[in-house]
Amino acid sequence: MKKSKIFSVLFTLVLLLSLPLQGLAATSFTDVKEDFWAEKEISNFVDLGIVKGYPDKTFRPENTVTRGQAAIMIARGLKLDVSNVGAVSYEDIKDASIKEIAAVTKAGIMKGTNGKFEPNKPLTRAQMATILTNAFKLKGDGSTTFTDVAKDHYAYEAIDAIVSNKIATGLEDGSFKPEEATTRAQFVVFLSSALNKQTDVTEEPAVEEETEVTNEAITELLKEVYANELALNSYEFDGSMNLGLKFPKSLTSTPEDAAIFKMFEDIKVDIKGAYQKDPMKMEMTMDLTLQGEVETKFSIPMIMTTDKMWIKLPQSPLLPLPEELNGKYIELDLNELTELSGQPSVSMDLALQTEFTKAIYDIFFDEFGKYYEEVDQQSVAVPADIKVDKVLKFELSNEDLKPFIETLFNNVLPKFLTLLENPEYVKALGLTAEDIALLKEGLASADVSIGEVAGEISNFVDINELSEYIAINEDKYIGYDKFNLDITITMEGESLGLKLSYDLGKSKVNETVDFKLGTPKASEVIPFNKLMEIEAEAVDAVLPQK
Repeated sequence: MKKSKIFSVLFTLVLLLSLPLQGLAATSFTDVKEDFWAEKEISNFVDLGIVKGYPDKTFRPENTVTRGQAAIMIARGLKLDVSNVGAVSYEDIKDASIKEIAAVTKAGIMKGTNGKFEPNKPLTRAQMATILTNAFKLKGDGSTTFTDVAKDHYAYEAIDAIVSNKIATGLEDGSFKPEEATTRAQFVVFLSSALNKQTDVTEEPAVEEETEVTNEAITELLKEVYANELALNSYEFDGSMNLGLKFPKSLTSTPEDAAIFKMFEDIKVDIKGAYQKDPMKMEMTMDLTLQGEVETKFSIPMIMTTDKMWIKLPQSPLLPLPEELNGKYIELDLNELTELSGQPSVSMDLALQTEFTKAIYDIFFDEFGKYYEEVDQQSVAVPADIKVDKVLKFELSNEDLKPFIETLFNNVLPKFLTLLENPEYVKALGLTAEDIALLKEGLASADVSIGEVAGEISNFVDINELSEYIAINEDKYIGYDKFNLDITITMEGESLGLKLSYDLGKSKVNETVDFKLGTPKASEVIPFNKLMEIEAEAVDAVLPQK
């Protein structure tokens, strides 16, 4: 495959990738009152972090417990090590983050059938008896009799064991109902009884909220959170970014080249600013530090409204500016820039762009929600003044790269193009119907196999780390975000290293924010077209005269 095709697809991939409750006591659950028969056990398990309820403040005690939920509760109750447990090969468990299932499988507590774990299938009472017997190594005495459990029943020994150990009993009619589904409340009580017989349970902080192992709950949470992000009226933000580029040796063969490229190995950017939605305004100050042999620092203020942007270029030995630009803001008229690019001028319809962006987020999370998992709040160091309800982690490994790329181009991109069938969305992007038609035509005519492209990219791209931690506030917006990218690209024996990390926190959300820069005065501004004239004059001055 030609390298140009590979890099074109890789560039498209990078562009697409750039788009991007506290614990409740049981007595707080709307469906678990203080006189509920299992209230004590449910409350205790919530306090210990073994279970939590649902976002609507219910526990749903009479719902059937699934095999996946049972695996999670047992792993937490027994404090099984899920950090280094490794993977298990169940064909219906595609999400490697379901480590509790791997833990109980490798501990011999639960197992699948015909290569499937069936995580969302209800746990029967016979299965409940079997896994509790396996988990606590229970023994029976063979004296148990039930009208519907003969001694040759596949689960008789397990049922006999939990009855002999007074963990469970049968029904008043003398039956056990082995194939009947176990409810969430029943399983909590059975597991609590087994744990109490094994040892006194030590209290510890609550961990992540119980979710469906299919990640549907996490996917819906992500959609809600990012929709809320788009709806925020105002906030201040503060964070930092680190960028490191390690160039191939062939580009750093001379001391001069090495010194120049050395500066790009460690670039630090401190970011601070404020945003308001209506009227739209954002300002940001970026303080850059280039390490290199001599540390260089400079600041870049930026202001943006609906139709204009102002950027003050820094005066630096590395970036010498003409005297007339010193201390001036470059004014960019967004409509004029659009016209210069050959596109029709359009006013920014924030409502329409918000709707379009939300639709893109929904597509992304529908396809890639499985790469997110809820993790302990201690997994990431969140600033003390930012309140966090839960933390989600996104992670992509080398093994995930090929299927991720294939999903991106085979599923996400077609859905994105379907969105562009809406002429209002096309207009919001500043494009035309002809542009979209050309894009679709180009993709349809491209003689490229996505599987081949994905395979080749995974051959020369090595992911050392690609992760993101999203700290979600109790009001379901992102209070703090931390991203880490560390990859090595190797082609023809030479390597390019890329490291990018950032963290960003919010404050004064939906409050009155402080715009420190303000709108530049006319005397502080040089229009972009004037900048182009100055640059043209500078070029003419150094060119030889005819």
